[in-house]
Amino acid sequence: QIRVRIIEGRQLPGNNIKPVVKVHVCGQTHRTRIKRGNNPFFDEVSGIKHTFEMAHCLHDVCHFVMDVTGASGDVYFISGHAVMRKWLLLSDPEDTNSGAKGYMKVSMFVLGTGDEPPV
Repeated sequence: QIRVRIIEGRQLPGNNIKPVVKVHVCGQTHRTRIKRGNNPFFDEVSGIKHTFEMAHCLHDVCHFVMDVTGASGDVYFISGHAVMRKWLLLSDPEDTNSGAKGYMKVSMFVLGTGDEPPV
């Protein structure tokens, strides 16, 4: 299983914005509900709960989390198989000099057969 919990956003730029978060894993896309404002509270979980080839699905997810949070190693190999309540810096990948575009707090669990999710 892969579960991503989108907790909240902070300091999102713009006026009268309606932010939504899309989580794309293993060819599936999950969206949060649309919120209003620059500091939205989502507290929504997206998950993939079917059997899959872990090596194929985790590369992009683990790479993203490693780059943003500085975790060493794939998420599955971190103690507890989870990244908990981490603030991610949002930026424009096409304009790396544009600076921060806000922050998103997320948790992510990567569970194999017999693994228990952290509390």
